[in-house]
Amino acid sequence: MKHTTRTKRIRQRPRPRKISRHQPQLLCWPEGRTPRPVFRNRQVRVQAQHRGTVTPYGGVSLVHDLAMRLGIDRDLNGSLPLLKMHMPYFESDHILTHAYNLYVGGTCIEDIASLQHIPALRSLLGACRIPDPTTAGDFLRRFTPESLAAFQEVIDKNREKVWRRLPRKRRETATLDMDSTVKEVFGECKQGADFSYNGKWSYHPLLFTLAETHEPLRTINRPGNTASADGSGAALREVLPLLGRHFRQVRVRGDSKFYRRENIAACEEHRAEFAFVMDGYDVLHTRAEMLPNRAWQPFYAEPPAPAAGRKTPQTTRHKRRRWRQQIVRRRGYTTLHTTNEWVAELAYTLPKQALAESYGLNGRTYRVIVKRQRVETSEGQKLLLVEDRYRFVITNIPPGKMDAAEVLRLAHGRGDQENAIEQLKNGIAALRMPTGELLANGAFLLAGQLAWCLKTWLSLLALPKETVRWEWKWFRQAFVYVAAAITRTARRAEVRLAGAHRFVEHLVVAAHRLQSFAFP
Repeated sequence: MKHTTRTKRIRQRPRPRKISRHQPQLLCWPEGRTPRPVFRNRQVRVQAQHRGTVTPYGGVSLVHDLAMRLGIDRDLNGSLPLLKMHMPYFESDHILTHAYNLYVGGTCIEDIASLQHIPALRSLLGACRIPDPTTAGDFLRRFTPESLAAFQEVIDKNREKVWRRLPRKRRETATLDMDSTVKEVFGECKQGADFSYNGKWSYHPLLFTLAETHEPLRTINRPGNTASADGSGAALREVLPLLGRHFRQVRVRGDSKFYRRENIAACEEHRAEFAFVMDGYDVLHTRAEMLPNRAWQPFYAEPPAPAAGRKTPQTTRHKRRRWRQQIVRRRGYTTLHTTNEWVAELAYTLPKQALAESYGLNGRTYRVIVKRQRVETSEGQKLLLVEDRYRFVITNIPPGKMDAAEVLRLAHGRGDQENAIEQLKNGIAALRMPTGELLANGAFLLAGQLAWCLKTWLSLLALPKETVRWEWKWFRQAFVYVAAAITRTARRAEVRLAGAHRFVEHLVVAAHRLQSFAFP
C-alpha cells in the first residue's frame, strides 16, 4: 500500500466529532471512592433468543434499497440469459448474492453459508432463501466472454444513472488510472493461470480506476503471462466515451508499460488529456543532457505554499531519530539518496512507424517533461558516486494549462491507485480467484466491482462526502455492521437500527435521501 503522510491519513480517517455530533456523555471516572479498574468482573449469562429477527448487517438495507431503485435486478435478468429454468433463482439473485457477500466482508464463496442462516437478512432482502455456496459457484461457470461484456454494460448503465445525479462541481474532472497487478494462485489446475514476469504462477488482471473516488471502471481477468498493457487500448475506447458524457475534462495516467500508440490514439480520438511515463530512450537522454542550465527549474513533490503577508511564529516539534539511517551507516550498507531534483521540458515528435501510421500519429509532436535527479551513492559514511538520472513523461496538456512541474505531479499521482488495488485484494477480497476457470474468476471479479460501485454510489448520493475514499474496514464498521431488528409486513420491511451505534443518525438520514430518488 502506498505510504501517505500523517496529515493525509488523519484526514481520511473517520472523524467522530464531525460526523456524529450527538453522543452521550461518558463517565470519566469509576463510581465509588476506592480506586479500581474500569473493567469489572460481572456475572454473565448467555442464552439463545428465538423470538424476533435480528441481524448484525443492518447497513445492508441501504445498499439493497439503492440496488432495487437503480433497477440492477431488472437489467441483469434482461441482459444475462444464463439460466434456462429459474428454480427458483434468477440471474440477479446469484450476482447480488456474490456482491452482498463481498460487501459485508465475505472472503470466499463458502461465506455465503453464513448469510443463509440469518432469517432477518432474508426478511430484509425479501427472499425466501439465499443460494447455496455450491450453487453460486456453479453459476459463475456459466459465463462466456459475451455474458461478461453484458455484465459490464449493466454496471456502466447504472453507473451513468448515478453520475447524472452528481452536482456540477463533482463532474469537473475525471482522472483515469490504468494499471495491472499479479495475483498469485496456488492451484495447479487453475485454467488460464501461467507464469508471470516475476516467475509466479498467477493471473494478471487489468484494472482501470477513477482517481477521485477509487471507483473501479474495468476489472478484466487475464492469464499470468499477459503483458501489462495488453487489451488496454480496447478497454480505453470503451471507458473514455462513458467519462466524456458526464465529466467536463478527462485525463488518463499510466506507467511506461501503457505508453502505447493505441492508447495515445484513443485519447486523441476522444479529446482526453494524458500523461504517460516513458522509457528512457537514448535519444531522450541525449537531448536532456544537451538542455542548457536555464531550462531547468527546481522541482518539489508538493507545490510550495504561497508566501503569506505576515509571518506567524512556528512551533518547533521534537523529531525522532532516524534509526534506519544510523543502522545503515554503522553496518556499511550501500545506499542511494536523492539530494536535488529539477524539471524541464522538450518537444518530441513520434518516430515514423507502421503502427503509428495506422493510428494517424506519424509526425505528431508532444511535450516531454524531464525530471533530473541528483543521486548520491554511499557506502556507510563514505561517498562513492554522484550522478544525474532522468525520468520522462509524455503529455498533450498545453503549456498554458499546466506547467512542467504540475504535469509531473499529475503523473506521479497515479501511485495512489496502489491503494485501490490493495483494497481490491484485502479490503473486499475481489481478487481471490475462487474457482478453477478463467472466465468464472472474471465473473467473480465483476461481482466485486459491482459491490465496490454500490459502496461508492451510496457514498456519493446519501452518505457524507468523505466516506467515498474510506477503506473497506472503516466503511463496514460505520455503515454495514449495525445491529438491527427486522419486522416484515405485507408490503415492506421495517428496519430498526440500534440507537447506540456511532453513525446511526447518518444511516437514517441516508435512508430518507434514497427514498427521494427515482431513477429512470
